[in-house]
Amino acid sequence: MAYLTKRFTRRQCLGRLTAIAASAAGAGLASRLALAADAPHVIRLGMSADTLAGANVNDARAAYQVWTKEILRLLPVGGAEVDPRIFIPSDVLLREIRQGTIGCFVVNAMEYSKLQDLADPNYFLVQDYMADGIDYVLLVHNTSSFKKTADLRGTELLMHQHRDTVLAAAWLSVLLATNNLGQPEQFFAGVNQVESLNQVLLPVFFRRADAACLARRSWETAVELNPQLGRDLRPLTASPKVIPVVLAFRRDLNAENQKTVLDVFLKLSSVAGGQQVISLYQAHGLITRPVAAMKSTLEMIHRYERMSVAQAGAQRKSS
Repeated sequence: MAYLTKRFTRRQCLGRLTAIAASAAGAGLASRLALAADAPHVIRLGMSADTLAGANVNDARAAYQVWTKEILRLLPVGGAEVDPRIFIPSDVLLREIRQGTIGCFVVNAMEYSKLQDLADPNYFLVQDYMADGIDYVLLVHNTSSFKKTADLRGTELLMHQHRDTVLAAAWLSVLLATNNLGQPEQFFAGVNQVESLNQVLLPVFFRRADAACLARRSWETAVELNPQLGRDLRPLTASPKVIPVVLAFRRDLNAENQKTVLDVFLKLSSVAGGQQVISLYQAHGLITRPVAAMKSTLEMIHRYERMSVAQAGAQRKSS
């Protein structure tokens, strides 16, 4: 059976750009990336390293430095700068957002839930395909005996490790708890994180694994490329719609500078560097969404976190 796609993965794409980026990422690049660094109300942008979902952080940072240089050269960004680290460890990024060092940030939904009190209460940005949320599916083989979630007890599950699936583990935990099936680590015989979409789907297709969890969007793309997958695999259950990654601002930023930066993000697809950033995730652009669009996503996260706290407490009492 042929591979699902011959397009470069994010890891391959970033790796190919590393050599190009190395020549540009000299000592002077960080200062050229920053615009109006000494200006009042400067907005600094940082991205969570957790949004990379397995991609090499050094390759990603080098590639984004090249793209950022191009974007800042062609688009009129005033009163803003890009943090030279670009991809920042989650705990460091969250701390700096709270301290006010980072004013514009790209974070996953789990991180955003910790920043609700600081984030702009009106809107955030998402890639266009996430406008109404995405959902996850549990796939099984058509010839299997699995009819409902409970039937998967004791099976091997493959999880797609991708920025879109950052909430998949939380959804599975809530799903199992809702059906009184316990915790994933006790319910499944094993849960393995896999970065390659082929390695998530093909073992289930060839009956070497029992089930796969991935974004429906990835599943539908795979079926378009190989219709046989759609004939032999089927979704057993699906999640509610969630928004896994957002770009947001602190609520106390200079309004004029924030509008300028927002306009640049909405125009990213008009320049080559922006097109590369966006196409890396198979999107066409960024759009604004009201904060209310995150309500169901945050409700699931909060329920998952309450469950985790309760389970941790129960384990301490039993030990």
